Amino acid sequence: MTEATSRLGISGRIAAAFQDNPLTPILAITGLLLGLLAVAITPREEEPQIDVTMANVMVPFDGASAREVEQLVATPLEQKLAEIEGIKHVYSISRPGMAVLTVEYEVGVARQPALVR
Repeated sequence: MTEATSRLGISGRIAAAFQDNPLTPILAITGLLLGLLAVAITPREEEPQIDVTMANVMVPFDGASAREVEQLVATPLEQKLAEIEGIKHVYSISRPGMAVLTVEYEVGVARQPALVR
């Protein structure tokens, strides 16, 4: 060992060995080619199909204003629906005489069992 390499730690000695080795460029090119091959054979889709189960709940409330529908129907129903397992988010729209709630389930939740719950 020379004086310069004796002061280096283990990572420095490994780096020095690779700098002086004629196989280093071959290893680098091989790694690059394997990476390009991996990119080429990895399957991909431009527009993958992701199924997100959603459901609409419409609640009529004849004669009520939008504010009454929101306070008496939409907000309490949002809270109850959000307690169901697998639900990601609940959106609601209150109109005079009607509340429309949209329930969004987590990705991967089966449609039929989710709608029955």
